[in-house]
Amino acid sequence: MLASGCSSYGQSAYADYFRVLHDTFSTLFVSSRVSFSQAAATPYPTIGYRIDGGAENMLVLATDTQGTLLWTSASHIVIQTRDGRINRTVGLPHDVAALNPAGGKPLPPPIAARNGTFTSQRIADFPDIGAYSVTISCVTSLEGRQVVKILERSIPTLRIVETCRAPSLDWHFRDIYWVDAD
Repeated sequence: MLASGCSSYGQSAYADYFRVLHDTFSTLFVSSRVSFSQAAATPYPTIGYRIDGGAENMLVLATDTQGTLLWTSASHIVIQTRDGRINRTVGLPHDVAALNPAGGKPLPPPIAARNGTFTSQRIADFPDIGAYSVTISCVTSLEGRQVVKILERSIPTLRIVETCRAPSLDWHFRDIYWVDAD
């Protein structure tokens, strides 16, 4: 998979890719932030993650298959996303094996909330806790405009909040999306 994700960039790109993976792995057990220079020097799309207040680490985009993005790191964390939503993880303390829309219809992307609040349902599998076909009900709404700063650049965004509940697990969570206002 690594070769297929980077094969068209040449040998120097491989060195850059492995440097990013090394930097990610080397900060795994240190409580730190990804620096501006680290992020700016990365020649690939990246995202940051932090688990339970631990060190901030980077994931590098490995593949983009028709809008389904696969992010990976040297610390053996893999996250699959679509429209900004995590729909599968590997290597986390509790992984999501599958997250699919209920009824087979695609989930509206979070940006659809700019036209009004909407509800959606998903079915999820969490094999680490033996929970399968868990129904998650969500309400997605636009909270307003917000300027965010990324790599020292101010970007006007729309703040969208998705509040979700999984009654069978007595679990609820909120996902917050900042979507480019343009």
